[in-house]
Amino acid sequence: MHFHRNNHRNVGLATENIARVKNILPAHIAFGQQLAENQKVTIKHNLSNSCGQSLSAAQLCLLGETSLDNLLGEQALSYASISGSHYLRSLIAGFHQDYNHHQVELTADNVLTFCGAQEALLAIYQTVLSENERTQDNSVEQQAAIEIVVITPCYPSLVTMAEQMGIKVRCLTVDFQQNWQINQAALLALVNENTRLIVLNSPHNPSGSIIDTQFSEQILAIAKQFNCYLLADDVSQASNYNDLKLAHRYLDYERTIVVSVLSKSFGLAGLRIGWAVSKDKSLLKKLLAVKAQGSICTSIVDEKLAELALENHVKIISKNNLIIKDNIALFQQFIEKNQFHFSWCPPQAGLLTLVKCHRDLPMLEWAEQLAEQAGIFAYPSCLFGLTGPYFRLGLGAKNFSMILESLQGFVDSRL
Repeated sequence: MHFHRNNHRNVGLATENIARVKNILPAHIAFGQQLAENQKVTIKHNLSNSCGQSLSAAQLCLLGETSLDNLLGEQALSYASISGSHYLRSLIAGFHQDYNHHQVELTADNVLTFCGAQEALLAIYQTVLSENERTQDNSVEQQAAIEIVVITPCYPSLVTMAEQMGIKVRCLTVDFQQNWQINQAALLALVNENTRLIVLNSPHNPSGSIIDTQFSEQILAIAKQFNCYLLADDVSQASNYNDLKLAHRYLDYERTIVVSVLSKSFGLAGLRIGWAVSKDKSLLKKLLAVKAQGSICTSIVDEKLAELALENHVKIISKNNLIIKDNIALFQQFIEKNQFHFSWCPPQAGLLTLVKCHRDLPMLEWAEQLAEQAGIFAYPSCLFGLTGPYFRLGLGAKNFSMILESLQGFVDSRL
């Protein structure tokens, strides 16, 4: 089968190629569904929540010194712009300009909105990995020669979407014994002439490790050397409560796409607004063609609330960062009390890290017992591609002390 340079044809065939894969839920979602269908389970707390503290619509409006009626009362419930409102995209461009140090001046034309970050990631993979740049031929044989580089464990789709397209995935796996630190030399060594895409996620989900400004320059240099695309999954970059040097200038490179969303650092997962940012406007048009075959556009209501959130991003993120920092201190106290049962490396930034359990019980079984006996939901690390006695810890919830009380009760009941 051959793919042609015509973009719409390319996108259709790429989608068709993925659709041939068995309709299987991603492992982490399947695990959640399994617990939801378990009649012994009533979930009260989510120990693995990847989002910051949420706000109600009324709280968000209060923060923006308006009311829901003023914001939406006269808003027609029509389609939103397929690219996203110009004002929303301008706010997103400004948000990324604030957190990084690009030489390029970002505008609304450098931004495309999606229904969450996953839709953006899907569009990027289908666009970047489905066309062959060196020849007009995009056969299965040519596709198999393409490689991507990913840091693992990771959000599962970053690996599975490529595998479903027949792309070779070269992984750098972070390790508990190295405090989840990214081996810089090893990551750079994975990039070669077959690399089509380097996938970065900093702060890293689920380990909490980072790519600092200095290392980001090395990654940018090697991406340029091999002329490959660079995808920066920056969904929790703003959760930088230790004031580390996380700014980058990836977007000065034509082949960079930065992805973010309102669910992580903002904690506004109910607003299904994600986005992609790129210097390459022709690439954004290709991503738009994929979006047009999916959601077509986001919700006009979500857009209005998203504009309000981005107008007040400093207030929202500053408050959420204080919560995360307090929760790290609380969990450190929990670890000190339960050092025979757990150990951890606190995250450098972001909302997540991995915790090691000192038990022989398989982690899927442990997590199921935790849900059944304590009503606590936790993701074992195997669902993100890392075998071993680890679970993902989310640190963004305001009621984190209550979650720890329930976890402590579970631990004590098993002594």
